[in-house]
Amino acid sequence: MNTLYSVLIAVHVLCWIGALVLIDPISATIRKGASHAIAAALLTGLILVGIGEAGELREYDHVKIAIKFTVAVAATVLAFVAQRTEGPTPLARALFGLVSLNILIAILW
Repeated sequence: MNTLYSVLIAVHVLCWIGALVLIDPISATIRKGASHAIAAALLTGLILVGIGEAGELREYDHVKIAIKFTVAVAATVLAFVAQRTEGPTPLARALFGLVSLNILIAILW
């Protein structure tokens, strides 16, 4: 169970990093795959919390998890909405901010 948990953490982190790389806030563009990377990060985060709670592998701060979940859902919705627009979009900067916020909450809290 610990090995599965460790692999899921790696996938979760790679999804967030991949999403951050695929969003260019300077030119306000979102490359293909960013929305899927964010959705995969949300899904792996939910699975991590489920496995951690069910297997009693970790003790979670539920307020932190709720805030990260809210930010991740907002980022996922924004990514799929922004995916429909062609070219530069102001949503790219907001999306970059949400992804960065989620990463910073994970690191600093």
